Amino acid sequence: MNEQEQVAQEQNVQEQMPMMKPDNHMALAIFTTICCCLPLGIVAIVKANSVNSLYMMKQYQAAVMASNEAKKWSMIGIVISLVVWVLYIVFFGGLAALAGFASLS
Repeated sequence: MNEQEQVAQEQNVQEQMPMMKPDNHMALAIFTTICCCLPLGIVAIVKANSVNSLYMMKQYQAAVMASNEAKKWSMIGIVISLVVWVLYIVFFGGLAALAGFASLS
């Protein structure tokens, strides 16, 4: 068997073996939607839902990209939510502290 035939045979074997299914991050997307940021969570759910259909259509690279997008949008939603909560606590905590100082005078 010459080298070209061996390379062709290896490529044929690789084409027959399906790529491992990427994680769709659906649980993270649902958590983001319910607990953190509704609009970005919905985007993450749509991306997570497309992972399975792209994988079944043997569009493996597109499935991996959709998986990464779902994770990205979920994380963005969680981070934005945490920042908003911290600002909320600082702002209203500051108002409560000012009200407490005003009542002492």
